[in-house]
Amino acid sequence: MRILVVEQHDQPSIGVVGETLGELGAAIHTVWGARGESPPRSHRNYDGIVVLGGSMTALDDEVRPYFPKLTDLIRDFAESAKPVLGVCLGAQLVARAFDADLQLGGELELGFHTVSPTPAAADDPVFRELNEPLPLFQWHTDHYDLPPGAELLATGERYRNQAFRIGRNVYATQFHFEVTEAMAQSWIDLTPELEDEAPGCRHWLPTQFAEHGAASIAFCRAVTRRWIELG
Repeated sequence: MRILVVEQHDQPSIGVVGETLGELGAAIHTVWGARGESPPRSHRNYDGIVVLGGSMTALDDEVRPYFPKLTDLIRDFAESAKPVLGVCLGAQLVARAFDADLQLGGELELGFHTVSPTPAAADDPVFRELNEPLPLFQWHTDHYDLPPGAELLATGERYRNQAFRIGRNVYATQFHFEVTEAMAQSWIDLTPELEDEAPGCRHWLPTQFAEHGAASIAFCRAVTRRWIELG
């Protein structure tokens, strides 16, 4: 099994999703957006696609000129009944690919916030793993409306549409369940201005990871295993 991964920056951010895919024997081919690489035009040669997060907006075609091609590719995978997973910015790009409105520049949501399953999650082949409210890691200001025909699977208090499914094989999450504490710390190190928006985050985030990190990782592993079984 060969999975296409789209990284928006030049450092890996696939985290727990990538570790789990590797343990399941999947081969990962990564496209690095910050290095000027562009995704392929077709789903051929791949069995699924993971689109990861980034600091730009999902409408920022000047910064990432491949975004229109990427949204076409997301639809191509969907129409070919191959698994699609979008995370944070990746979820916003999935929403864009399916004609949803994007909400840019909202209130910062950072750290672990409770995500709750909708009734639809109980019967979902992937998100039935979310059987009770669970604190999951967030880092975003942008958000999205639910695409037409999408099934809402998880909600949040500050931003409602935390996870959705389109058809049987397209999944998107606003939250970063792939993140590890080391990854989050490296993102903070690259964002010195964050201290103005989230004072003391360097100190309270480690406490949150100590409390919620293990459950988040277990949830991510379970979801990734069920997701790859869709292929």
